[in-house]
Amino acid sequence: MVGIALIILGIIFVFVGLYYVLIKAPRSRAQFERRTAKTGGTIIDVIVKTHKQKRKNHAGYHTTYTYKVTTSYNVSGMEYTLKNIPAVLAPQVGDSVDISYNPDDPQDAHVDQYTADPDTNKKGGLGILAFSAIMIVLGVIVQFLK
Repeated sequence: MVGIALIILGIIFVFVGLYYVLIKAPRSRAQFERRTAKTGGTIIDVIVKTHKQKRKNHAGYHTTYTYKVTTSYNVSGMEYTLKNIPAVLAPQVGDSVDISYNPDDPQDAHVDQYTADPDTNKKGGLGILAFSAIMIVLGVIVQFLK
């Protein structure tokens, strides 16, 4: 029974990995390739969310924070805004950021400091595919060694 469960989960992960490699990664790469122009921007708002988790076997809570920033930038005299950009470290209102944008559509942009490498989805998908292969092989071994 465990072997069959591993095989089924492995097959599900194959589809997830293929989605990341074949669909999500090319989309991400295309976004980066069309956002060739650069400009400077400014953080105009920071939303801080506090997350408290009860500590296991200890008193109290573990607190973490997530940040969402809003930035503004100018292209050819027009002001544009990017909202709800996730940030890892605590940014400050007024901080300068680098913006990459599509010269044909300046609203199509990202904040360089807060944007992952375009190949991250491909690497993640390949990792999921490797994990799924291991699960399927283990499932087959467990199933047929009964």
